[in-house]
Amino acid sequence: MTRYLLLSFRFLDGRYHGQTDSGESPEWPPSPFRVFQALIAGNAPGGAIPQPLREALIWLEQLPPPDILAPPGRPADRPLLTYVLNNTSDRAPNSRAPKTIRPTLLDGDRLVEYVWAFDDAPPHARLHADTVSDAARHVRALGWGIDLAIGHGRIVDQAPPQTQRRTRYCPARPEVLTGLDLRTPTNGSLVSLERTFAEYLRRYETPGITRFESAGALYEPRPYSCRGQRPFAAFRLVTLQGEAASISPRLIAPFVGVVRELLGRPLVTNAIGAETVERDLMGHPKASTPTRVSILPLPTIRDGHTDGRIRRVMLAQLRCGDGDLCHRLARILHAQTLRPLPGEDRIPVIELERIATQDAVLSRYAVASRQWTSVTPVLLPGYDDRKQHQGDHQKRLARAEQLLCRAMVQAGIDVPAQIELSRVPWWPGSLHVRDYRPREKLQHYPRYHVRLSFDTPITGPLAIGAGRHAGFGILAASEE
Repeated sequence: MTRYLLLSFRFLDGRYHGQTDSGESPEWPPSPFRVFQALIAGNAPGGAIPQPLREALIWLEQLPPPDILAPPGRPADRPLLTYVLNNTSDRAPNSRAPKTIRPTLLDGDRLVEYVWAFDDAPPHARLHADTVSDAARHVRALGWGIDLAIGHGRIVDQAPPQTQRRTRYCPARPEVLTGLDLRTPTNGSLVSLERTFAEYLRRYETPGITRFESAGALYEPRPYSCRGQRPFAAFRLVTLQGEAASISPRLIAPFVGVVRELLGRPLVTNAIGAETVERDLMGHPKASTPTRVSILPLPTIRDGHTDGRIRRVMLAQLRCGDGDLCHRLARILHAQTLRPLPGEDRIPVIELERIATQDAVLSRYAVASRQWTSVTPVLLPGYDDRKQHQGDHQKRLARAEQLLCRAMVQAGIDVPAQIELSRVPWWPGSLHVRDYRPREKLQHYPRYHVRLSFDTPITGPLAIGAGRHAGFGILAASEE
C-alpha cells in the first residue's frame, strides 16, 4: 500500500537565503537535498548520526524524488553587499571578503512541504519513515544558518492537495527540460556527506598546511515542473562555428517562418509522421489539439540593461499535452541548421543547440509567478476602434481589455487578473508595439504590451493573443 512521508518546514522569517549549487542565482523552493542535509545537521551533534536514523536516511536516498508544495517566492528588489571573515587567508586572519546577499522573499504562509511516496509493504519501511518523521522535529534551519525553520513530520494516506496560495512542484522525467533543476538525494549521498565532514575536521591536522575536501557531496540534479506547466523544448541559437548567434526582435515573423520550414523537412516528417506535422506543427487544421506546438522566440531579458535580441527559441505544447511530442522534437532538432527562406537574407545560417541544463533567461519564461509582463506585444483577437469608440480613449481601452480577456481564455488562462495596457514596453530591450512586423494575416490586429497580476501563481511559459503560436504575446515573470 502506498503511503506518504510528509515533512513540513515553517520559516520563522519571510526571507530565504539559499542559492543554487553554482551560487549565482536564488534557489526556490529549497531542494530536497537541503532537507536531507538539514535532517543530518539537526540530529547529528558532533557528526555522530544515530544508527536508526542512518539506516532511515539510506532508505530515503532510494525513494523517488518528492513533490514539493511551497508559497510563491520572489528575489528581493536590491542585493545587499556585506563582508565576512576570509577563512583562507593565513597572513591576514582578520581580513574580510565581500559577499552579496539577495534573499528570496516569501509570499504566503512560509510553509514548505515535501511529500515522499513509499510502499509500506517491505520490512522496516514504516519504521524508517517514522524515524525520518521524528528527525524532522530537530531541524533548526533549512538553507543558510540564518534561515531558521520549525520542522514537523508525519505519515499520511493521501498527499496534501495544492491550495490557491501554494504551488505544487513535481519531479519531471530526467530528459525533460523545465527551467527548474533541484538537487535530490541519491545512492551514496549520506556517505559522501560524512566523508566531506570528516575531511573538513582534519583540514588543520598538519601545521602550516590547510587540506581541502577531496570531493564534494553526492546528489542528483532533477528537473521539477510546476503543476499545470506547458511541456516544452528549448534551444540556443549558435553559428556553424559553435559561437552564440542572435536575431533582432524586429524579425520575429521571418524567424518563425525559418523554424516552420525546418519543421516541415523530411527529417521531421519521417520521424513523427506527415499528419502530425500538418496538424500539430503547422496548425492545419486550425482547431487546437492537446499536442499543438507553439513556436516561441525568446528575447533576452534580465535585470538591468539588455539588447533584447533573440538567442533562444522554445517549442511549447498546450497545458493539457503530455509532452511526448516536444521530447521527440528536442532530440530530432538538436544540431539542425536553420537556413533563410528565398529572398530573405536578414536571417543568418544558424544551428539549434538543445538547452539541457538550468538557464537564467529561460527560467524567466518557465516559472510560477503572480505577475507576468509581455516581452513581445499581444495581438488582440478583434478590433478596439469601433465607430462608437472614436475619440473616446477610455472606451477604447475598455474594449481592449475585453479582447485581452478573450485572448486569455483562448490560451487556457481562466483565472481573473488585474490588467495594465501600454503601447511602450516594460522590459528593457523590448520595442514599441509599432516597431514589430507580424506576418500579413496578423498585421491588422491591435497590439499592446500588457502586464497581468494574478491572485494566485500562474506557471509559464505564457503566450496569449492572435499570434500566440508564432512568437507574439510572449510573457515573462516579472517582480511585483
